[in-house]
Amino acid sequence: MGLTDAFFWLGANYLALGGQIDRALEMTPSDAESFVKRGEILVWAGRAPEALPWLEGALRLDNANARASFLLGTAYYFLDRYSASVEAMDHALAGSLGQNTQVSGRSILAAAYAQLDRRPDAERERNAAMHIAPFLNAERFASQFGTQTAHDHMLEGLKKAGFL
Repeated sequence: MGLTDAFFWLGANYLALGGQIDRALEMTPSDAESFVKRGEILVWAGRAPEALPWLEGALRLDNANARASFLLGTAYYFLDRYSASVEAMDHALAGSLGQNTQVSGRSILAAAYAQLDRRPDAERERNAAMHIAPFLNAERFASQFGTQTAHDHMLEGLKKAGFL
């Protein structure tokens, strides 16, 4: 676990980590992981529009980066770009993601499908997420995003997908 990961998971202010990433990018301006971390911080802070160039840049540097695709799919969801969210999440879920990210990815994918009124697809992804994490709580899941607007938007999609 890197320094930014430690701060991130310990609950430090998301945006305060930007300075660490700026220093990393000064040393290695083409480091895809620094681009991913910058985008990740912005997505979780509820600032999806600002995350897009970082996550798209990360994928230009490393197209196989499943984490960047996952975060890009999340950002697209919050920007009401549901078809793009589905495409990015499909790319992410085809990669090597851990169990927690699989659950998150499938939940967001279900919400995006629901927003597109693709109910069978939303149900399939919801069932896959619930199979991995049978006690998944939609309200708690939505609460991890940094703004009330992001929380409400995610919860709306999760409800449409049948999580509640």
